[in-house]
Amino acid sequence: MAKVKIYFDPIGNTMNIWWGDPKDAFSSEEVDSKYRNDVIIKDKKGRPISLEIIGILPKELNISEKLKSLIKNRKTPFILSSK
Repeated sequence: MAKVKIYFDPIGNTMNIWWGDPKDAFSSEEVDSKYRNDVIIKDKKGRPISLEIIGILPKELNISEKLKSLIKNRKTPFILSSK
């Protein structure tokens, strides 16, 4: 049975699901959907070996969206704090 690896990137708001070896990645194509812009990664033989889900988090939990709303049109550097 193949092992499945899942990588979650909260900053990029993506989740990658690998059921093949990432070293075998050769090409990628976007999913043909007006509702999603996910990406299928394929090996040299054209077999899917991974799926990248883009926009996995809802807007209220999306860190990138929160940063955009904090920074907006600031001209000065913005320092994040854990306070």
